[in-house]
Amino acid sequence: MININLFALAGLSVSVVCFLLSYFIFLNAKGRLPRLWAFFNISVGIFGFGTFLVGISKTYEHAFLSWKITLFGVSYIAMFFYHVVYEFCQLNNKKLLRFVYFHGILFSILGITTNTIFHSMRYAFNQFYYYNAGIGFNVLFSIWLVIVFNAFINLFLYLKRTKGLRLIQGKYLFWGMLLGFLGGSTTSFPSWEFDIYPAWHFFICVYAAICTYAILKYQILDINVAVTRISVFVLVYSLVLGIPFGFVVLGKSWLISLFGENWFWAPMLALVVLATAGPFIYLYIQKKAEDRLLQEQRRYQMTLRQASSGMSRIKDLKKLLNLIVHIVTRTVHLEHSSIYLYDPVEKKYLLEASRSKNQLKLNGAFDHNSPFIKYLLESKEPLVYDEIKQRTQDYNDSRLAQIESHMRELDAAVVVPSFVEERLLALVVLGKKQSGKLYSGDDLAVFSILANQAALAIENAQFYEDVKRTQEQLFQAEKMATIGTMADGLSHQINNRLHALGFIAGDALDSLKLKNPVNASSEVKELVNEVQHALEKIQENVKQGGEIVQGLLKYTRKGEAGFTSVDLDQLINASIEMAQYKVKLDQIFIVKDYPEGLPKINGNFTQLQEVFFNLIDNAYDAMMQRKSEKNEENYQPKLTISAVKKEEMMQVSVLDNGMGVKEEDQDKLFTPFFTTKLSSKKGTGLGLYVIKKIIEENHKGKVQVSSEYMTGTLFTIHLPVIS
Repeated sequence: MININLFALAGLSVSVVCFLLSYFIFLNAKGRLPRLWAFFNISVGIFGFGTFLVGISKTYEHAFLSWKITLFGVSYIAMFFYHVVYEFCQLNNKKLLRFVYFHGILFSILGITTNTIFHSMRYAFNQFYYYNAGIGFNVLFSIWLVIVFNAFINLFLYLKRTKGLRLIQGKYLFWGMLLGFLGGSTTSFPSWEFDIYPAWHFFICVYAAICTYAILKYQILDINVAVTRISVFVLVYSLVLGIPFGFVVLGKSWLISLFGENWFWAPMLALVVLATAGPFIYLYIQKKAEDRLLQEQRRYQMTLRQASSGMSRIKDLKKLLNLIVHIVTRTVHLEHSSIYLYDPVEKKYLLEASRSKNQLKLNGAFDHNSPFIKYLLESKEPLVYDEIKQRTQDYNDSRLAQIESHMRELDAAVVVPSFVEERLLALVVLGKKQSGKLYSGDDLAVFSILANQAALAIENAQFYEDVKRTQEQLFQAEKMATIGTMADGLSHQINNRLHALGFIAGDALDSLKLKNPVNASSEVKELVNEVQHALEKIQENVKQGGEIVQGLLKYTRKGEAGFTSVDLDQLINASIEMAQYKVKLDQIFIVKDYPEGLPKINGNFTQLQEVFFNLIDNAYDAMMQRKSEKNEENYQPKLTISAVKKEEMMQVSVLDNGMGVKEEDQDKLFTPFFTTKLSSKKGTGLGLYVIKKIIEENHKGKVQVSSEYMTGTLFTIHLPVIS
């Protein structure tokens, strides 16, 4: 029968917990520090397994071998503990590290192969054999203690000079290891005949879990909160288990006098009641304790939740963004905060609002293809600078290093992505808290809610601005349409005035010719000639004015006649004629490069005239822009219009040697309200959109564009021909 006792059970618990933790670490973690921690847990697991074998040993020989296994694990505990601290604190004393390894290996070899560590045992506590410390053990264990003490000193000094996530992790590691070593040290007292029962090493299970959590977890719980939760748990369950135990140990006689043979039902009932109420009592006390401990944090989290629910009522985008950074910075007491908003035209996240106590220089933009943005799109979670920095060091990841560099440039403690469905609409960049405290998991959850509510509010504000801009454009288009409907009446009135002027000028000329002042003086003759020349100019301008009115009338009419056969040359000439009233055609060279006798196009003349008028107008602006910006010698603005029949379609090409379009803008050319013209007064961004509608929807054709920046642009239009 196996001799089970508390010493053996404690050893078994330590062994199982530490071996499982080491397996979990190897399975889930990478990097030197986690691997070292796994090896440390293996050495502690060997120690625990050895004490379990000692506790269940029945013979002297079995116990002797079990103690050798135990001390083999002990020999490596100090070695790996020092190396964990060495790596965690980024120490740089390789000579001491090599000595520590030499000591650990020597300790293990002597313990296994010789009897210099211990050479005799005694039967202790009437349960198991315990070794007697020899001279070798005392010497090596003294050095072992110095190594452990040195590791604690280095860890303590590191906590004094570090901050942020490393500080919290270091506190967990320091207090967890202290608890474990104090518990484990009780197993050595009986070796010097201090008969304290050596079962306190079960505390190792607690420290192993705590330290593994600190090393592997990045967004870890504030240690004050962790201590509060553990203390409340210990207090509540000490009462839950202690009261029934007290009934049994101290009140047994009293309970027998009251209940007789059924006395045991009283402590059992108390245990059931307290065990049932225990979780509720624990949660209640924990909530009260944390509310007091995290009073300030809960206050600003509530404020942020309230602010997030009211943002959707704000329609002004600039006002909304400024309000968000103002509320966040003031409520949480941050050093700074800012918002970067996605611009679909630039394809970048641009700085749109910021607030800072100091004059902080922030980056103005992030490209949508940057590793920083891609990582946010993949993770969809807030980025914590301390966490990214730690992962960069642990995994030596170049991508994480780039992200860490971005966040360092921003002086960002946290970056919260703001999503609408799968679209990353904005980035909320948060600086450090003025208090120096870390962002908790609750903080990140609240900021994520705020960011997503902000995304909806931003989208609403953008939609409102788009509608407003569209209404303005539609109002302008309506005014132009009104002018178009007035064109018939206006042209009639203008033509009447022009005809009247023409008749008056003609009558005056006839009168001058009938009354030829042959005998008049030279001065009179000169005056008559000037008047005659002026009247001829009036007649000439009256004729041109009439042509202009007719051209405008043609352009403004919608072409109710529908589709007819359209001659390409007549169409191009009419478009050029229309363009001359807006642009200076004498500044550009127009080449019509197409043969005579091309098939007629099946289309609406007025609509197609609008298409080619817009293309000529755009080409003119692009060529004038290149001329003014590049100042090239011998630059001649040139527009080439060519055409060829391809199967059942006419392919018309309009090529200019103007400014061209940037590659990133080419896929946006046909988007409503997008313009590449330098001034909004020169372009509304509707011309190419209208062209696409006329060609592809009305005429069932096709329009394509290719452009090279600083070289020129080619529009290719495919139109159906008359069969």
